[in-house]
Amino acid sequence: MITNYAVNTAIDYILSHAEEELTLEDVADYCHFSKYYFDRLFKEQTKESVYAYIKRIKLEQSAFRLKTEKERR
Repeated sequence: MITNYAVNTAIDYILSHAEEELTLEDVADYCHFSKYYFDRLFKEQTKESVYAYIKRIKLEQSAFRLKTEKERR
């Protein structure tokens, strides 16, 4: 269970901006932390890096769109 408010805020930000090009710096800036500290904090709470989380979310959303939008290839 994620108990850190900043990590929850970052996850909400990532989910709402997943269609855009996101970086660790973007997410850390949004949460007002340095990218190095925030990456450690995020990994401690979620067991994956911010980069890996962004990549996984984008992949899951793409797979969902491929399943639901029949005209897509």
